[in-house]
Amino acid sequence: MENNLKFEKIMDNKGLISEHTYNCIDSLFNEEEKDNILVAEINPEYMDGIKLCEHYNIDPKTGANCLICECRRGENISYVALLVPTGYRYNMSSTVRKYTNSRMVSVAPLDYVLKETKMEYGSINPIGLPKEWKLFIDPKVLEVERIICGSGLQKSKISLPSNYLLKLDNVEILENLAKDEV
Repeated sequence: MENNLKFEKIMDNKGLISEHTYNCIDSLFNEEEKDNILVAEINPEYMDGIKLCEHYNIDPKTGANCLICECRRGENISYVALLVPTGYRYNMSSTVRKYTNSRMVSVAPLDYVLKETKMEYGSINPIGLPKEWKLFIDPKVLEVERIICGSGLQKSKISLPSNYLLKLDNVEILENLAKDEV
């Protein structure tokens, strides 16, 4: 399946990604790896995973959505990021709740997420999340060679080798994180 996005080297297109995401990529990856991270401009109207795939002819298996959750147990609150393939729902109520030993898991407040990630709504990505947040990745995300995810800005998407995700802080592979295709 050939997509209709024009991907270019991210390091040559700094204006297409959030400054925070750019700085994290620049500090985390070596020169060869950076050359393999690409960015493409999109119409923000299609930033949602399913809409993006349909409009730009992208195989949903290569897309990944990142959701930030708030985990509560008594007075203790922690935040985690969940990365699942496009078209799947997040298994927050059983998998994440049990794994984090939380009483309740819910979508984190949007204002808090945008402030902490320094990214725009609809384009949260796993690169550069706060270091104290766990990043749970469903193994299905790693089954494809490259993934497409948010860039931190609504106007673009990045494409990177899926195995690069394993270099990020606090990464854990979590079985059954993705459930039932939408």
